[in-house]
This record gives sequence, structure tokens and C-alpha cells, in this order.
Amino acid sequence: MRAAFEDVDDIEAIDERRVRIRLRRPSPFVLEALDTTLEKPGKMRVGSGPFIPTDAASETLKSNGDYYLGRPLVDRIAITPYPSVRTAWAELLRGNLDMLSEVNVDALDSLEGSSNVSVFSFTRHYQYMIVFSPTAAIFRSAEIRKELSAAIDRDALVRDALNGRGIPSSGPVPPRHWALSESAPRFSLNASLAKNLAARHLKFTCLVPADSVYERVALAVKQQLAASGVDMQVEEATQEQVVAAASSSKYEALLGDIISGPSLFRSYRHFYSKMAFDPQPIYSTAIDASLDRIRHARTDDEYRAGVTGFQQAIVDEPPAIFLVWGERARAVSRRFEVPSPEAGRDVLATLRLWRPVNSQQLASRN
Repeated sequence: MRAAFEDVDDIEAIDERRVRIRLRRPSPFVLEALDTTLEKPGKMRVGSGPFIPTDAASETLKSNGDYYLGRPLVDRIAITPYPSVRTAWAELLRGNLDMLSEVNVDALDSLEGSSNVSVFSFTRHYQYMIVFSPTAAIFRSAEIRKELSAAIDRDALVRDALNGRGIPSSGPVPPRHWALSESAPRFSLNASLAKNLAARHLKFTCLVPADSVYERVALAVKQQLAASGVDMQVEEATQEQVVAAASSSKYEALLGDIISGPSLFRSYRHFYSKMAFDPQPIYSTAIDASLDRIRHARTDDEYRAGVTGFQQAIVDEPPAIFLVWGERARAVSRRFEVPSPEAGRDVLATLRLWRPVNSQQLASRN
């Protein structure tokens, strides 16, 4: 939680199943921070979810008989790594796997044609964005950053770079977030604002992780910016090089697939200047103030007003070009009955309710 932990006064175990958190002041982010996995310290990882490891080194999970909503219907899950998605996909189609945990956009169309597999798509809590370095002189002007954002056709990015598998980004707030009002300001293509770029003759380098999806997104952005007279040089880098550049701020811009949901606490971690997370954001008094307003909201209405203010501050002084929310899918053998999740939600949220068809006792492998 970093800076937000200042809001916590005391944590007390009331009994074996309940914990009381006392706050020094109202702090919705304390609740939102609890979406991460809670684990007992030590070599043996003990969690509070429906499945738990059989031992410290095992790649097998067993159902948690103490889970507060009841024991899952699947008893065991064996996790098997594969060298490529194609290899795992072939094993799934042969009936040697019961689930492929994550299918990227390149394999979705092929899997959806199978009669033995159900494909469940969901919007990830990550979005592609081009982050501006706080030390790059070219991006010191908020007007330049606004013009660069205005030059991007996000609908075209979804179509051309993600094969239609994604949602255009309108800013840092998840598209289905309950506090994002229809009237909140949003990023969108703005040709009249972007035309100012032609006279600026901008040229910068963007670090891009070596991956086919990243590369397609980067090239699509490069083409769109070129149409506005901006020369974005794409420099491929390993993940280690990207992390090193982000920690030292020795870059001009970098393309990332950054966690941005499901809560605003994620945006707080990335864009609040005192959080000390990499990559560091461009400092903005208005962005910090809007996040503090959300952090200490006393009511839902105050929270909504804070979110609108946060969107406005981001639009006025963008620390990044917010591009698109990516989509992934889980592929599950039809040997299992799988409750359908809500639209856009991950089917893994219902894993404890999966059951073998005709009550067959099948082990689930990922």
C-alpha cells in the first residue's frame, strides 16, 4: 500500500475468520488494496482462496475445505507449463488438458472453431499505454502530451493491432468502473488538436518489449503519429532492459501493458508522485490532489466526484498515451460444466463451481 498505509491505525484478528481494520480517517483504498492475494508468511504459502498448494514446491493445488463459501467441486488442479501456446493448444484439443489458462489474441480465432472446447473471453485489468519519461525534455509541455494523445485513433488500434480483441481506452479508469460517469472527460481522437503536431517536428524513441502483440501495437501507433508529422522510433528491448530503463528513468517513452484495474487503487500506485513505483510518473499537483480526494472520500458521491476530477487532471496533464485495454481468454474442455461469468469478467472467478460433466471425477489441469 506504500503511502496509503498511513491511513491504517490498527489491524486486529477478532477470531479465526474475522479481521478488524481500524482507520485513522476514511480510506476506500484500504478496502481496494484487499483485492490482492493474502498469504501467511513463511515457506509454505497459505492463502484464503478456494484452492491451496499441496506443499511448498508443488505445482498441484487442492480444494480448500475451510473456504468460507464451501469446498469447491473440483478436488485437485495440476499445473503444467508448456514451451508455447501452440503446444498447449494441441494438447487441449487432444483431450490431454482440461484448460488452457490464457489464450492471446493470435490464437483466439483458431480455438473458437473447436467443438470440444469452450472459449471465454474477458477484458484484462491491464491496458497498453505509452508512458512518458519524467526526465525527457521533449515531454515537459503538457500541451505536447495532449496533442500526442489526440492523434491516436483507439478504435483503429483495437481493429488493426488486436484483431478486434480489446476496448479503446479513455483514460486510467477501467471502462466498467462504477464511479466513472458518462460526463467524465475522456481521451479520444481530436484531429483539430493533433494538427498542431505538424509544426513541432517531434522525434522520440519508444522502448517496446520483444513480443508480437507489443510490436503490432507499437507499429500501429507509429503509423498514426507519422500521419500527424511525429517520428516515433521503435526500439525493441528485452523485459529486463525495459525494467532497468524504467527504474532509472533513462528512456524517452516506453510501451507497457500496465495493471490499471479493477480498482482505482491501481492507478493510485502508478500515478501518485509519492508512491515510488516504476516507471515514475510526470509530477502533477492536480493528479496528486485528485487521487487524494478519492483516497479519503467519505461517500459514494465524493468518490465519484474524485474520479471525475482524476480523469480531468489526467486529460489536462497526461503522463502517458492511454491506448487500449487488452482482451484474453480461457479455453476449457467441454468435459466440464462452467457457469457463465458476467460480461467482460474472467471465468476463473467461478472455478470453485466448475463440475465434471455427468459427475465424472476428472482432475483439472491447467
